Amino acid sequence: MKIKVIVVGCGDRATVYCHEGYDNLKQIEIVACVDPDPERLKYMRENFGVSENMCFTDMDDVLKLGKIADAVINGTMDKLHLETALPFLKQGYHMLLEKPLVNNKEDLLLLKRTADENGVKLMTCHVLRYAPFYKKIKELIEDGTIGKVQSISTSERVGAYHSSVSYIRGKWNSEKECGSSLLLAKCCHDVDLICWLNNSAVPLEVYSNGARTYFNRENAPEGSGERCLVDCPKEIRDKCLYEAEATYVKNTVLPWYPWQCTGKNWQDVTTEEKYESLKTYNPHGRCIFKCDGDLLDHQNVTIKFSNGSTANHLLVLGAMKPTRTIFVSGTEGEIEGDPSGELILRKFDKTTDFFTEEKVSFEDKFGETGGHYGGDRGLVADFINYVEGKKPSISCTDISDSINGHLTVFAADESIKTDRAVLIGK
Repeated sequence: MKIKVIVVGCGDRATVYCHEGYDNLKQIEIVACVDPDPERLKYMRENFGVSENMCFTDMDDVLKLGKIADAVINGTMDKLHLETALPFLKQGYHMLLEKPLVNNKEDLLLLKRTADENGVKLMTCHVLRYAPFYKKIKELIEDGTIGKVQSISTSERVGAYHSSVSYIRGKWNSEKECGSSLLLAKCCHDVDLICWLNNSAVPLEVYSNGARTYFNRENAPEGSGERCLVDCPKEIRDKCLYEAEATYVKNTVLPWYPWQCTGKNWQDVTTEEKYESLKTYNPHGRCIFKCDGDLLDHQNVTIKFSNGSTANHLLVLGAMKPTRTIFVSGTEGEIEGDPSGELILRKFDKTTDFFTEEKVSFEDKFGETGGHYGGDRGLVADFINYVEGKKPSISCTDISDSINGHLTVFAADESIKTDRAVLIGK
């Protein structure tokens, strides 16, 4: 049986979920979509068979139709989540809402209360919970393989390209503009993982520190211009890691991001149009040091839990090797690894006073299709099952189990601003 879905905000993430549910799982039917960009609506018609009369630029036009589907996939920008979610929840739609849910405690509780009062299921897109690597760690902890969790340490090292295209030059480069801090926009995934892996306890207190010390005007090379391809000397560009031509034209790791501002699907943008946009209006053509964003470029978060355990997370922009890492220390063992590599389980051997070490296999049921180490399809599959009334998986990102991660991020951002430890939820 297929569930009927409305898509609100038809950008990259929402269409990844659509492809998973429509093309790969073949369990959703997209009956309507909403986006202010005509090109995105065209994409929905061509790829998912949405009829032209069910493509809207204003969500009020969909709401006027009453309840015409089972669920909504909401992929709008962060600061639009609350205003685009509440009306559909009130009409009785289940919802898969892109992370972060919202950017403050009051709106988070309002979102949960609205879902509860209307008897609908609200899941957020913490896709890493569904990656086979992290699911296996959760299972090892739940099975008591390493005893009681004592400490969790994670890191996200955001690669130079992703840092540039999303958080320095891109549409998440300013908390004021996009509505989210760097930690909330990029690492609510990681903080959620920490709280989920340790959810037999409640996070109590957070201390966080960090700064923006590199991607600032004072660190721009002497004599550099405002735009790479306009007024920056070739000898400076040749030495710059983030020079726009090399980053976005000669190489493009995430090709759909830098050309969104052209108003065309990225596959249709010509080389000439790319160069012209980088020289004129495209924000990705700016000097990396002169984008005047307000996000941090590195941050550390330390969390205290109700069972006495602790956790810390390190976030760094501009890393040479993009990766995530995790180390979980338990009373009877430890787990260490990174999701694109190996997962290692260690135990103490009292017969040798040393430790044993084994590689743990983790089944990749769905394969890597849309990023996040294979988690995207798992998320969509679980959401479909949840909407159909089936038992959700161990990874289920229902809002009731996603609150602690969000509250922890909110407290960490407050800690940065006040330079003190902050009680979570207070």
